[in-house]
Amino acid sequence: MINIPITKILFLDIETVGGCPDYESCQKFSPEIADQFEKYYDWFQKRFPEDHLVTPKNIKESETRKNEVFRKRAALVPEFAKIVCISVAFVMDNGEVKKQTFSGDDEKKLLTDVRNLLDRCHKLDFFLCGHNLKNFDIPMLAKRMIINGIMPSKILPSYDTKPWEVKAIDTKEIWQYGAYSSIGSLDLVCSTMGIPTPKDGEVTGATVHESYWDNQMLPKIAEYCEKDVEVLIDFIKKLKDLK
Repeated sequence: MINIPITKILFLDIETVGGCPDYESCQKFSPEIADQFEKYYDWFQKRFPEDHLVTPKNIKESETRKNEVFRKRAALVPEFAKIVCISVAFVMDNGEVKKQTFSGDDEKKLLTDVRNLLDRCHKLDFFLCGHNLKNFDIPMLAKRMIINGIMPSKILPSYDTKPWEVKAIDTKEIWQYGAYSSIGSLDLVCSTMGIPTPKDGEVTGATVHESYWDNQMLPKIAEYCEKDVEVLIDFIKKLKDLK
């Protein structure tokens, strides 16, 4: 199924949090972003209706709800997010897996270091591989680079990249097999394919924001991110072994 040599694939996963701990702190430290969050709050409500099962009774309850939505969903939207960890890996000719993780509070430095790596991979004609890579990781990386004043790497497809020029293997896209309404989380894929799940540690996708802002668990977030990359490699290997 995958004709690209595994030695020419850069496996990648990123972890994001909201740009501030909550909406109230965003109002204090990034008032312009907070104003935009206020404007797009209705969009968040429509996009994630499960977060709004009860209508707030008063202004205080409404503000509390905004804090909750910011903490839970801001990490999913590049304009309101912050990248705190990026893990990459590639497989050498002898089968050895080389991994590298970039993490830290300084997003600009993190993204600059990753951009340099991506530029080298672009020159070596690598493909990127990730789960929901095209809809999340790539636009998140590109937008956060631009927001931080960094020119995105040419390996990241842009508005003028032709479909056949996109060097990205999206494992979610592979698993869905053209059925875009089907389910296909990485956890589900792992369970179905008999691959040990990366979702059984102290940190999960749902708790990354809390783990970063409230508990200062960046090393644990990095471990979680690295596990996702390892799973991507296992999944691609299984696909390549199909007879």
